[in-house]
This record gives sequence, C-alpha cells and structure tokens, in this order.
Amino acid sequence: MHPTRRQMIQLCVGSLVALHWPRFGQAAASTCRLSPEQTAGPFYLEDALLRQDITDGKPGIPLRLQFQVLQLDGCQPLDDAALEVWHCDALGAYSGVGANQASRFLRGVQITDAAGRAEFRSILPGCYPGRTNHVHLKVHLGEKDIHTGQLYFPEAVIRPAMARPPYSHPGQEWTSLEQDYLYRRQEGEQSVAELIEDGEGFIARLTLVVDTHANA
Repeated sequence: MHPTRRQMIQLCVGSLVALHWPRFGQAAASTCRLSPEQTAGPFYLEDALLRQDITDGKPGIPLRLQFQVLQLDGCQPLDDAALEVWHCDALGAYSGVGANQASRFLRGVQITDAAGRAEFRSILPGCYPGRTNHVHLKVHLGEKDIHTGQLYFPEAVIRPAMARPPYSHPGQEWTSLEQDYLYRRQEGEQSVAELIEDGEGFIARLTLVVDTHANA
C-alpha cells in the first residue's frame, strides 16, 4: 500500500532510488529566476500517494515528467522536498471528483533526491474548455507548501496528438496556449517544459526555482 503525502511527512521519508538522467539544459541549470506562482485550481486533493507511476491504467501517450527543484538562495538543489503533481486524463477528467470521486488516477508525490530531482511516469494530459494541456504541481517542505505552479507543453509538438484517439472527441476543440486565460495571466510562458520525443512517447523536463522561506 502506498503511503499518502501526509503519512510520508509524518514518517520523514527521505532518500529514494537515485535517478539517472541526462543533464538538464545549460540554460535551465544556470538560471535562478523564481518560478511563478500559479493557481492550484479546484481539483487539488490532500491525499496523493507516494508513487512514481501515476497512470493507473489510463489510456494516452506515455509521458515521463522530470523535474529539478532549486532553491532561490544560491540556486542549489533542494533535496528531501515533496513534489506533488496532478492532471486530467486524455478526455479532460480529473480523479477524485464527480463520477471519479473514488479514484486517484494521475496524482502522486515523489521526494527530491540530492540533486533536487524527481520523476513521474504518466500520460500526456488532455485539455478541456478554457484550459490547454497542463500539469498542476506543488512543492512541500516539511508541512509547508512553498510553491504552487503548473507545467505547460510546447504546442507545436503536442497539437498533432490531440487530433488522435484517445484525445480527440466530438464537440470539443483543442485549447491553445494563447486561449488559456491562466497561461496568459500567470506567466505561463515561464513554465513551458522542454519536451523530448522518445521511442514510446514524451519526456517533459522543467526546472523549478522555489523560495524555501515562503509561507514560513
């Protein structure tokens, strides 16, 4: 049984298996600009599970989400932080609400390693009216929420995928970045991931710079 985020904090879970990735891009590794705060939205739940694979059998293009979390002070990696993600499925539905109230698909927490990294295995999220494809995220340090943000995707890469099953469905048009009011109003351009196509799907990489003194 997976522990929840709350249980994980109580148990002071720390080191997980080391992640072996290629180095993040030089521009991402050298920047120390604070990542913008963005809305958590109406579908945040506090009982996310500590796990790397959050797919729960949901259909969609495989997606590996790779994050590096850096401290604003000195731009050093932030280890032992709880990085939490959640997003909708290919048809734009969230777990934990409505007909999906009993399920927790596409939600999870990982602990950052000594290099500030955490990875999730998921699927490319779909979109819904008013919102383009995005992933919600929070960074917790101890019992504090020190950052709430979102991850976006380069639309030239993902737009063709939205025209194919399971993403395409009658009566709903794809929402672009510029049509997304939250992207426009909350500095979404600073939260666009580096997106790489691999043999199975996509790898999305994003560096987060957070203020460890936030909400102290």
